[in-house]
Amino acid sequence: MMEETIKKLRGNIQFDQILLKNFINLTAEEKECVRRWRNHLEVRKWMYNDHEIRPEEHEAFIKSLKDSRKDFYYLVFHEEKPIGVLTFTRLDLRNRNAYFGLYADPEEKVPGAGLILEKTAIKLAFEILKLHTLKLEVIEDNLRAINLYRNAGFKEEGRLKEFVFKDGTWKDVIVMGMINPYEKP
Repeated sequence: MMEETIKKLRGNIQFDQILLKNFINLTAEEKECVRRWRNHLEVRKWMYNDHEIRPEEHEAFIKSLKDSRKDFYYLVFHEEKPIGVLTFTRLDLRNRNAYFGLYADPEEKVPGAGLILEKTAIKLAFEILKLHTLKLEVIEDNLRAINLYRNAGFKEEGRLKEFVFKDGTWKDVIVMGMINPYEKP
């Protein structure tokens, strides 16, 4: 069962109006689009690693994902238009948990893209992968993201004190999580 799930995650996943295109399956143009978005100041300022990603670094990262059994990155299309990136990392199929991250296209600013990405992550985690818990980490002053996650039902579970150095100061990282709402107790 685990091998089938890994194979599914390495492919592209389609449901409703959504296509999750795995980074390892992206065209050269799509890879460059993702790199451009990731390097956009509005995206990278919220990343732990906020330097500008060079093309060869981006390519090496994508190649490293080909054999990964724990980290899966997707370019998300909604109604055939790319709207953002969704990541599932630290996937543990035995204990049925993972971390996720997202960022919307910072160039087009599609209304509601963050909500679509978040709902897609929840559907993939709980309805498709049947995970028990989904976690995320968010830098303490990213209030927009924190509110998005809270509104979806994520709860603060802890803090990583002074975990990242940003803007000349140490910042906490908030750990949030959600237990599968579809599971019967």
